[in-house]
Amino acid sequence: MIATLPFIQKTFDRFNALCFEGKLPSVPIILTKAGTFLGKMEYKTRRDFFGFKISHYGFRLKISIGFDLPEDVMEDVVLHEMIHYYIAFCGIRDSSAHGNAFRRIMETVNRQYGRHVSVSHRGPQEQNLVRGENSEFKKHYICVSTFVDGNVGVTVCASNKITDINRLLPRCYKLKNMEWYVSLDSFFNRFPRSRTPKIYRITADELSERLKDAEKVWKLAVPK
Repeated sequence: MIATLPFIQKTFDRFNALCFEGKLPSVPIILTKAGTFLGKMEYKTRRDFFGFKISHYGFRLKISIGFDLPEDVMEDVVLHEMIHYYIAFCGIRDSSAHGNAFRRIMETVNRQYGRHVSVSHRGPQEQNLVRGENSEFKKHYICVSTFVDGNVGVTVCASNKITDINRLLPRCYKLKNMEWYVSLDSFFNRFPRSRTPKIYRITADELSERLKDAEKVWKLAVPK
C-alpha cells in the first residue's frame, strides 16, 4: 500500500491509545516523495541559557509515499516514529538516537502487541520504490570531523574533491579524527558541496540520526 493521510492518522490514534496510554498529542502528518527514508519524526529543541536541552516542540511526522509497503510494515514505520516522539515529548534521556531507552520501549511494544518494529527501518528493495518525476537519489560524500573539544561538524564534497578535502581539513582546523560516509539522506542537500576545507557545525544528536542509514567508508586519526 501507499501511505495516505487517513491511514496514518488512524494508525497513530490506534497505537497512541494502545501503546502509549493516549499521552501523545496529535501532530501534523506530512506525506513526502522522499526515496531515502520511510518515516521521520521531526522536532525542534528548546535550550536554556547554558545550551542544555530543556524541552522539545514543533513535532511533525513525515511519511514517504515513495514506497509500496505491506500494511503491517507501514504500521511498524509509524510505531517506530511514535517511539521517538514519546521519548522526546516525555523528556526521557537516551544514550543515542536508538539507545537503551528506545530499544527498551521498542522491545516492550513488540512483545506485548506482536509488532515487528526494528531499530532501523531501511527502505525496501529498489523494486518497491514508486518512482515519480520528482524522485531523486543524490549521493553525498560526507566528512565528519571531530574537533579536539569534542564538537563535530560536516563537510560535503564532490567525489573528485575527497582527496584534497581530506588533506587540507587537518591543516585548517584542530581535529581529533575524521570519518568519511556515503549517504542518500536529503538532509545533506542543505550543505554546499565544498571545494575548499570548510566545516559546518552540527549537533552530535542530529548527526547520529542522519547517519543511521549511511555507509561508513573509512576513519582517520589526525596526527598530532
